[in-house]
Amino acid sequence: MADRYTEVTRTGWGKRIGQSLSGALIGGLLFLASFALLWWNEGRAIGEARALEEGAGAVVDVGIDAVDPKLEGKLLHVTGAVDASPEARDEATGIAVDALQLRRVVEMYQWVEKRSSKEEKKIGGGSETVTVYEYAQEWNDDPIDSSDFKKYETHANPSEWPLRSDRFAAGEVKLGAFTLAQPVRDALGRWQDLPAQITAQLPEQFGEFRRLASGVLYRGADPERPQVGDMRVRYEYQPEATYSIVAKQTGAMLDRYVASNGRDVLLVEDGSVPAAKMFEGAQSRNSLITWLVRLGGTVLMWIGLSMVFAPISRVLDVLPMLGTIGSWGIGLVTGLISLLLSLTTIGIAWVFYRPLLGGAIILGVIVLFFWSRSGRKPAPAPVVATTPPPPPAM
Repeated sequence: MADRYTEVTRTGWGKRIGQSLSGALIGGLLFLASFALLWWNEGRAIGEARALEEGAGAVVDVGIDAVDPKLEGKLLHVTGAVDASPEARDEATGIAVDALQLRRVVEMYQWVEKRSSKEEKKIGGGSETVTVYEYAQEWNDDPIDSSDFKKYETHANPSEWPLRSDRFAAGEVKLGAFTLAQPVRDALGRWQDLPAQITAQLPEQFGEFRRLASGVLYRGADPERPQVGDMRVRYEYQPEATYSIVAKQTGAMLDRYVASNGRDVLLVEDGSVPAAKMFEGAQSRNSLITWLVRLGGTVLMWIGLSMVFAPISRVLDVLPMLGTIGSWGIGLVTGLISLLLSLTTIGIAWVFYRPLLGGAIILGVIVLFFWSRSGRKPAPAPVVATTPPPPPAM
């Protein structure tokens, strides 16, 4: 079931200019924040790359049958079956499973509001904005506050949850003779839906909930036609499986390794994966994150700079076509400026964080420039055509 509500608002030219001036202040802050983001990202990326390079050169492949005291504090690469004991258990419902972790997912059928707006400029600088509020009902494991809805009176969500989502870990998780510290346990993946034969342990009636044939606990009249306020409870688990881990040996425990630059090195992969491939994958992920943040920083700078110059287009909006042209022009110019400033910031950050490499690159450019200038041959003197002398008289 879904419905919609449309609202039309009109804003005068003066008010729009005032709003754009306020937005310009926010845009200025975003513009400055983009420099900080880009600068931080280069430092993060270089620090992460150096830590991984250090780890790749220091890692030691070991077996899992015994702990070697001589490797205390070393970075190890181990592969094997990770198991846990005792079982992971939800004391509230009594369900238990031999797994690394058990996760209870509680969802409620709730109203959600989606907004979309379209602004139309009017002659004289004013505007008319049409906002459409669409309401739909969906399952969600987080409470949705309906008091902020435009039409909250007819789209209210219950605020009381008799049961909430939670996570239950096994008592101890081990890989052979090694015990996994909490950071390593948190890095493990492979969440799966709990099999039906295990969910059959759930009681047929649990408070206001009843167990369905699928093994899901349900509160409501008809699961096929849910109503707002209906709830369901399902389970996911982390199975005992084979993992490859790169971590520091601390006693009989595997924990995060701290590189010489203070950054953590901790790698976890599903299955049997060589150490070299794990570090290669980590470097690739670091590179991907770096480029995504660079893109995000450039877009943030563009948005901020566009907001700073937005009052100009608002003044031009006295004639809608003129204002539209102005907006496109401002967007193009600020986009080019943002790209240039972003590249400059990234370049300066590289020189700052890697002075030897950055200095070498700058020196190479200077040498190449002067070499290209000095290597040019002088232009040959122009040939002047002359008339040959007349032959001697006979």
